[in-house]
Amino acid sequence: MVTRRRVLGTALGALVTPPFAAAADERTNARASGPAVEGRSITPAVAAFLGRPLASQLVTLNTKGDPQITMMWFRYEDGGLLFTTTTKRIKFRNQQRDPRAAFCAADPADMYRWVTVTGTLSIDGRDPRAFYRGLAERYLAPDALAAWQARVAAEGGMDDRTVLRLTPKRVRAMGLG
Repeated sequence: MVTRRRVLGTALGALVTPPFAAAADERTNARASGPAVEGRSITPAVAAFLGRPLASQLVTLNTKGDPQITMMWFRYEDGGLLFTTTTKRIKFRNQQRDPRAAFCAADPADMYRWVTVTGTLSIDGRDPRAFYRGLAERYLAPDALAAWQARVAAEGGMDDRTVLRLTPKRVRAMGLG
């Protein structure tokens, strides 16, 4: 396995290590882990992966059909993915007009471990304030919670917040057993 690559155009033609070379030595690469696995529901291995506080992307469709991508906090629960947003945001308006959406999350330590989900978004009736606080506790270190609470209060609180649920129609995963 080549773990160094010559970078053209650098002074002295130095050798540098590609960003994923070290991780490649410690993990099973994509070929060894096999092709992506596809299904209609979230398997226990995928659910365990989604139990981690990973960064994710939620994709909704703008009025002309082009994708609108947002980095999101999320929580997996009872076969679906949950997010929170305000009713003033474009993703909420997109969901109201066209509920089709997509989601992606990857392991930050291994780009060959990932999940994508396509499905439909709906409004989840739970308390959005409590859900948002729960997400903050899941994603933020305890010392960052106070700053988060101050920022939320400065933005006008949480009166216009809602919870969205992505119900899977297609799930693809790689490197998750």
